Formats: sequence, structure tokens, C-alpha cells
Amino acid sequence: MYLAHVSKGISLTAIGAAFGRDRTTVSYACSLIEDLRDDARFDAELDRLEAHLMAGGENE
Repeated sequence: MYLAHVSKGISLTAIGAAFGRDRTTVSYACSLIEDLRDDARFDAELDRLEAHLMAGGENE
């Protein structure tokens, strides 16, 4: 949910519909991930996943 919103710019409403959740639930989930980014290892892994997503899934 977080990567779809932040990396791809998909609206919280659209993400919620895709996951069968309300927009506010998606917003809460994204906030939790933002808080977890204070951890350097978690942040690095999220950066890796985002790069993979932005590359179209071609790079491992």
C-alpha cells in the first residue's frame, strides 16, 4: 500500500478499493510505514523495494 501510494502516486481511495479497505485504513498503514523508516535497515530495504518497483521489477 505504502509503495503504491508513494512510488506510483496511486490515490489512497484507489488503493483501498484494490485491497478491500477504506481510504483511512490505507492512510493509517502508510503512516505506520513512515514511522518505521526511522530504522536504517528498514529504510534501506524499503528503498531497495522502491527501486525494484520503479525499474519495473527487472532488477533483483
